[in-house]
Amino acid sequence: MILSSNEKRALLRQKCREALAAHIHERLGLTVAPGRVRLQPSAGDGYAWSVSKSQEYLLKSNLSNGTVGLYQAILDALGHSIEAVSPPTLRESNAGSDKKMSDEEPSSSNPSKLPGTAFEGDSFTATIQRLEGAKQELTAELERAQLHSEKLFDEKEEWEAKYCRIHEELGKTKSLVKQLEEDLSRAHMGIAKAMEMLKGHRLPEKTQPCEAKDI
Repeated sequence: MILSSNEKRALLRQKCREALAAHIHERLGLTVAPGRVRLQPSAGDGYAWSVSKSQEYLLKSNLSNGTVGLYQAILDALGHSIEAVSPPTLRESNAGSDKKMSDEEPSSSNPSKLPGTAFEGDSFTATIQRLEGAKQELTAELERAQLHSEKLFDEKEEWEAKYCRIHEELGKTKSLVKQLEEDLSRAHMGIAKAMEMLKGHRLPEKTQPCEAKDI
């Protein structure tokens, strides 16, 4: 039997509602009648939808007046780009995104321990939150490493400056020692010449007088 476009839309809408209800129960343990599933639930409904940026447009319509393409896209994205989470988990996730956008200080809480149920342990939302937490820790560690590197670089420059001063002083000392050695050598040569000259001008020794002979 060939179905009309309205019948196809109605069947796919019901299939989509049933899939969303089953997903909510699987993730959160909540039982929601397929006919009461909403794409834009309130906080009192007990569930919320976490969706990737590229798929946000899928949740802006109502299931009651959606199109065949919308229902099929939701079915394809369910569990991958769209998933059910608790409202507190969604608020924590959105708050983390807002802080990242505004370049504020990262939260001290551990994203891997955000409030949620056991059904959310393998969700992509929880995975993203854990990765964001790990990224923040790595960023902080990188900043500490950079500060330590800058400190070591400053110390290296100080030691190089000291080495240059010592090397310069050592060069001056060597030059002075060399000058003193040359002066001492010239002094030795002068003394040696003076001694030779003194030897050449030494007076002859006096002769002793002869003894008087007996007469």
